[in-house]
Amino acid sequence: MSDLKVVPFSGKAQPGHDSQEVIRLLEEALQMARDGNCHSLAIIMLSDDGCEIDCWHSGGRPYVMIGAIEALKADFIHTNIEAR
Repeated sequence: MSDLKVVPFSGKAQPGHDSQEVIRLLEEALQMARDGNCHSLAIIMLSDDGCEIDCWHSGGRPYVMIGAIEALKADFIHTNIEAR
């Protein structure tokens, strides 16, 4: 299984607050793709008010992507809901 990581964004969403971190992560993903270490990609973009702007999945092995999304979802639930 590939190395999965959760990158937390601290604080409440503010205009431009996470822009630099989002750009850094996109550049890191682009470099991984250039190095040939990326098989599939999913992107979910959210606006400052939490609305979905766009989502996209490049294909590949969808069951692996669903597993990664479920792992992120479980971590989110544990951190933000059960930890209260």
